[in-house]
Amino acid sequence: MSDTEFDGLLGLLILSAAQKDNHLPSNEPFNPEISGNRYHVTMRCDRFDYLLECLRFDDYNTRADRRKTDNFAPIREVWDLFIAACRSSYKPGSFLTIDEQLLAFRGRCNFRMYIPNKPDKYGLKLVLMCDNATKYMVDAIPYTGKTLNSEGLPQAKFFVKKLSTTCHGSNRNITVDNWFNSVPLATSLLEDPYKLTIVGTLKKNKREIPPEMVHPKNRAIGTSMFCFDGPKTIVSYKAKSSKVVLLLSTCHEKPVIDQVSKKPQIIETYNATKGDILDQIRLNVGLCACSMACIMNIILVIAYVIYVTNVVRTGQKPI
Repeated sequence: MSDTEFDGLLGLLILSAAQKDNHLPSNEPFNPEISGNRYHVTMRCDRFDYLLECLRFDDYNTRADRRKTDNFAPIREVWDLFIAACRSSYKPGSFLTIDEQLLAFRGRCNFRMYIPNKPDKYGLKLVLMCDNATKYMVDAIPYTGKTLNSEGLPQAKFFVKKLSTTCHGSNRNITVDNWFNSVPLATSLLEDPYKLTIVGTLKKNKREIPPEMVHPKNRAIGTSMFCFDGPKTIVSYKAKSSKVVLLLSTCHEKPVIDQVSKKPQIIETYNATKGDILDQIRLNVGLCACSMACIMNIILVIAYVIYVTNVVRTGQKPI
């Protein structure tokens, strides 16, 4: 396969997503009477199917040995090149978000996950760090099951510290949910070499939380209770008669209440900087399940972010 033919293959996959043809049998888009000439003038349908079936991104002869220590071995080399490009191609803003993402994938994979509360349910789980303003993916780590090397750290702490490597010492803020967040993590991120602040929800079973902040009895709805420990602030907000929301922040030093929403400023900051990263603009790419389809979903999003950023900087209107 030549470089030109490979570019054509990727172009057809992107076109199929744009035309919403990616769930059709491949013979329909390649039928000029149904989909016009754009598909079949690029390559034949049988050639397209053959390339997707046979395309590999590593040395198959050494894959078995590499797979003993890395479940991601079939696309690890391409993935590392991709992540290096993500880190170097864009300078993120002041607010970053770390969260998990389930990329839809029903192919054969020994670390494919089933998460019933996700829209796609079946897929590959990635832990991502994105720029909150643009949804640009700065870094990502695939969850590969038991072979994941967390460097001796609890997984939640490992993901936050590893993903934020390119931003260490920058005084940026990271927003996380209660699976990642903890008091020890917040304390360590304030120190060298990290120098990062954090805002996120907390689980109620953390031993550092005073019991009075966990139990909602004898408190009016809409009231807040604050706890301070140096630069760390914990707030307990009673949202309903039997529900208390706990958040931890290292970038809020005072018990400020928003005058409009009547909620603590920590909650307003969390709501403004935490969202389903990439989900709102993610595309489903690929006429069939191939090993690169999940990466291409993200590539299209971040390529468009870079395009829009550069066009807006010159005062033009993006397409």
